[in-house]
Amino acid sequence: MHVNLKVSTSEEYFSQVEREIDWEEDDTSKVPTKQADEIGKILATEVSIFLLRRATGFCGSLIDHMVSVRRGLIKKYEIDYEPYIEHNDFY
Repeated sequence: MHVNLKVSTSEEYFSQVEREIDWEEDDTSKVPTKQADEIGKILATEVSIFLLRRATGFCGSLIDHMVSVRRGLIKKYEIDYEPYIEHNDFY
């Protein structure tokens, strides 16, 4: 199955806003790896929601729970770092 999402990794997310991740952890002008990991968690839920919406054979409440997890991760990210930018339109 092809996942047709514009952004599915933290590298893709930050490249959309022309920022780089500090993988070497030695450049404070770049995004810290911890912040990139938090974006990765949000994007993992977005990919899961996207795939679950296209699958059959299970209760739809599973998707609702994943949406709730995503909301919680976004809320935490925005408290700890900055506003989350929506790049994917997967609903």
